[in-house]
Amino acid sequence: AGGNNQKMTAERRKKLGIADNEDEYDLEMALDNNTDPIITKIIAGSLILSIMALLIYGIVIPATTDYGEGVCNPLLTGGRC
Repeated sequence: AGGNNQKMTAERRKKLGIADNEDEYDLEMALDNNTDPIITKIIAGSLILSIMALLIYGIVIPATTDYGEGVCNPLLTGGRC
């Protein structure tokens, strides 16, 4: 693993505006070489699911639940208790 020291191509250097004598780190090339797209999709998907679950259980359910007599829920009463 690792040890993939590819130099930037002349076309890529010209696109980024880097002189030939400069030794510059190409982040896009490094990410392409070291990122597994399946793992990235799994992490992104689990993050989306976690955020959705937190929104539902933290905002939607408490906002729409009637807790009965004597409990004020400002979202259901228009801010008046």
